[in-house]
Amino acid sequence: MNIPTFEGILTVVATPFDQNGAIVFDVLGKHIDFLLANRIGTMVPGGTTGEYYAQTVDERKKVMSFVAERVGKKAKLVAGTNSTRPDDTIELSKFAKDLGYEALMLAAPFYSLPGTQELARHFRHMATTTGMPIILYNFPARTGVDMNREFLEAVADVKAICAIKESSGSFARMLEHIVHFDGRYQRICGADDQAVDGFLWGAKSWIAGASNFLPAEHMALYEACVLKKDFVRGQKLMHAMLPIFYLLEQGGKYIQFVKYGCELAGIPVGNPRQPLLPLSEAEKADFRRLYEQLKAAKIGALAA
Repeated sequence: MNIPTFEGILTVVATPFDQNGAIVFDVLGKHIDFLLANRIGTMVPGGTTGEYYAQTVDERKKVMSFVAERVGKKAKLVAGTNSTRPDDTIELSKFAKDLGYEALMLAAPFYSLPGTQELARHFRHMATTTGMPIILYNFPARTGVDMNREFLEAVADVKAICAIKESSGSFARMLEHIVHFDGRYQRICGADDQAVDGFLWGAKSWIAGASNFLPAEHMALYEACVLKKDFVRGQKLMHAMLPIFYLLEQGGKYIQFVKYGCELAGIPVGNPRQPLLPLSEAEKADFRRLYEQLKAAKIGALAA
């Protein structure tokens, strides 16, 4: 099995919906073109920001197929194939493999709350059955399950489980990975407001939702920190981005804000599917103020 090295910005692609909740593939195509034009190197359909949980298996296959065809050889592909039902995850993962996706991004199955050994057995099964490299996605706030040290030790011998996106919100967890698993798992930034910290401690990639509408700014930060090792500059860029990241991470409406951000960037991806509701006019105004403030700083123009 070829284990890829994850570098740069991996955008978890938002899914456009019309007023009736149907997927709008024309807009999805324009969105992919927008990300490519801003040098995003990896597309990740099927993640949380893509609202996979609100789509049927057939819809998810159509999105993966469309993204793969639109991207072609212009960027790399990672598939989010998580599901509460393991058989659906396997079906989607094999479908992604046939389309040329190079890896999977998998969180713990939510709601069922598997224990540590149950979770380890689940991921061993996923690795064996799919035959694909796996990025672990630790997001206990949404799954109810933490991929803790005991779990990582239990799957450390599984070569296919090659990276971890840490989205617990605790930076101490990334330091724990350095102390106990340095060189074993590729560390991927998974909390937008901790990207500079992650890069400082050796992460080379960032799986990001906000790069849907701020791709140039994300690239500027990545290039400053990872390619140029200029963390003074990186801190300056992050300082400009933090207000909007703070709202995204702490505002409780991450997906809604990302989708509205896409609209402000000229890509009308619509509202989220139910049960999520659109932003209020006051929430839009607050977000638009921060967005316009960030764009006025023109930090995207600082990319190499």
